[in-house]
Amino acid sequence: MIEFFDVTKEYNNQTALRNITFSIEKGEMVFVTGTSGSGKTTLLKLIYLAEKPDKGEISVAGWETEKLKESSIPLLRRNVGIVFQDFRLLNNRNVFENVALVLRIRNMNEKDIRTKVYHSLKTVNLRHKSDSVPEALSGGEQQRVVIARAIVAEPTLLLADEPTGNLDVDTAAGIMRIFNEINAKGTTVLIATHNRELFKNTGRRVLRLDSGNLVGEEAE
Repeated sequence: MIEFFDVTKEYNNQTALRNITFSIEKGEMVFVTGTSGSGKTTLLKLIYLAEKPDKGEISVAGWETEKLKESSIPLLRRNVGIVFQDFRLLNNRNVFENVALVLRIRNMNEKDIRTKVYHSLKTVNLRHKSDSVPEALSGGEQQRVVIARAIVAEPTLLLADEPTGNLDVDTAAGIMRIFNEINAKGTTVLIATHNRELFKNTGRRVLRLDSGNLVGEEAE
């Protein structure tokens, strides 16, 4: 599903990732961890082509990213759902409209949009909040809306950047249950986090970054 081979990324002569090599199989849930500035967000950006590597090769869902034309990038991104750390919800639209936006961009008919949006909101237990605006929701509820938006188009790969960074312990545990349920249905999940409690004793693979270097890989 994801393959990195000898990947390096620099910003203004500062190395964000250095000679990174790893692979993630279809259907896996994997964590990437490290302190702030270790390269976690950069790694995710390379996967969904918000950035391109300065060196090395990356394959995502069968696409060799360095060979992709700009016009083909949206096709790759249709396979990828993204849970951003800062939510990026539109406060002038309600929950339903925030989740539906992904499908409207693809010109899906309204009947299918309603079916998929309500199914997605039910998955994150927010069907009853479909008419609410984001600012009326708690942080945990907003994060669940972000997850609903990320999964509404049924991506084969879900990326999450510090998805529990601003949440309390119980709310974070609920978010992780949702990720586990999504993964159990066959979606590949990659979660970037500095919080060891999210993957402790899960048996999942953990990639450890330190100052842009992949310094370890193990099962917790």
